Amino acid sequence: MTMAIVILILVLILAYFYLKCSVMASLSTLMLVILATLITFTYYEVLAELFVSRGYGIQWAHSGCFILAFVLSFALLRALRDLLVGGVKIDLGNPLKISVALICGLLTGIIICGNLLVAVGLTPTHHKMLYSRFSPDKKISLTNPSKSFLNTDGFVAGLYSLISRGSMSSGKSFAILHADYLSHISLNRLKTKDNVLAVTSRKSLVLPTGKTKKPVRIWDIPDKGKVTVVRMGLVVKNIQDGGAGNPAKSSQIAFTPAQIRMICKPTAATGKPAAGSGTAIWPIGFLDGNDNFVASELEDVITPETKSFKNQPLWLDAVFEVPSGAKGVFLQFKQNAIIELPPAVTTSEAIENTLDGKDEEEQ
Repeated sequence: MTMAIVILILVLILAYFYLKCSVMASLSTLMLVILATLITFTYYEVLAELFVSRGYGIQWAHSGCFILAFVLSFALLRALRDLLVGGVKIDLGNPLKISVALICGLLTGIIICGNLLVAVGLTPTHHKMLYSRFSPDKKISLTNPSKSFLNTDGFVAGLYSLISRGSMSSGKSFAILHADYLSHISLNRLKTKDNVLAVTSRKSLVLPTGKTKKPVRIWDIPDKGKVTVVRMGLVVKNIQDGGAGNPAKSSQIAFTPAQIRMICKPTAATGKPAAGSGTAIWPIGFLDGNDNFVASELEDVITPETKSFKNQPLWLDAVFEVPSGAKGVFLQFKQNAIIELPPAVTTSEAIENTLDGKDEEEQ
């Protein structure tokens, strides 16, 4: 069905460019669509946070704001173009007009289709008519995700990632903060039918504080070798209060390992942590209360008991296999919570006792 929708949109847009657009109109419309896409990816999360932080449309805020940002930005840019150059007509002959119209129409159609599929990917539902990158009813294979026809959503996400880490970068690269973006948004909504929210508060993810606290440690686990263990905390409050709790389920926290990920960069990388590009990895399991490794699947639904925490963080030890020659720079939880990671240290009894002592004090 995705293929039919993409083809229909492409045919309609190509027909419009062929019948209605001059050379200047074709080129300017393509540029406006690209600019609208850049504006949308840059600001849709900021706009969505205004709703999520107040508890409005929590599950749908990101998708709705993505569509709203694209439509409004394109409409405003087009109105500005018509105001400035609407009366300019340049006739360069039919062969050039048709060639430019077809090329620009095809690219414009691909970008519009890509934005549409990204917006659908941000919704909390799995659509039988449209593709899902990962099926909620099958075991996850990170190396073999489904792709849309012509991979239009991959094209627009890749285009923005490329631009955000290039000359237009502000030091916060989309290719770092949203590495493997399409897998990120798809895995976040994997179990929404089981009341697992895809969104959380930006403030819901914390690390142990204090100079003596070392939350990122290197462990040597039997049968696994050296792994990276991150002590992460989830704030036990409702989302609108800065926590990870579901307001509809009495602050219950539910998540899957697929909603936790570490962003890695090469060990030799210098400069700002959020600059450049990175690689996303997901946990292979957790440490239990006795520091034993417990393997988990990415699609497992985890619903810890939180009644006794009284607005204190729920502490977890997530276990990652960091690639050789790489280091973890950020930890992410669900759609929009991210925190910078300190350098990893080799664990010791003193380090673990210090971390556990903090848990005892807060609980």
